[in-house]
Amino acid sequence: MKQVIHAGSAPEEMPFVPGMSVRGGRTVYLSGATAFPLYHKHPHDEEELRPPESIGAQTQVALNNLRLVLEAAGGRLTDIVKVTIFNTEMEHQDEVNRVYQKFFGGHRPARSHVGVSRLVGRGLKIEIEAVAVIDD
Repeated sequence: MKQVIHAGSAPEEMPFVPGMSVRGGRTVYLSGATAFPLYHKHPHDEEELRPPESIGAQTQVALNNLRLVLEAAGGRLTDIVKVTIFNTEMEHQDEVNRVYQKFFGGHRPARSHVGVSRLVGRGLKIEIEAVAVIDD
């Protein structure tokens, strides 16, 4: 069972909730997803890996990659209870939030949005990891 925790009233446009309580279920940890394909060569082949230029487009690809893994585990978006976003362009966090809110609809997991100086591959601007709890 999942329960949203508020410590007061929250504006509707807020893309996350302050807390989430979970009892029971199966916990699934989703590794950081980027705008690169889920499966790609290591070391990276820079000719093969060319992410979209805009942070909004990269956010959409990363979220879709998370969804693929979650669905493979038997879950759905509403099972996500915690999201961590790593962002190299914090000045564009509003664009990230627009894509994020459209993707999640009315579901608002707990979330951290962290500014970082660099991600694992050239051209990457966003990486998103999540924790989901799938009901038994």
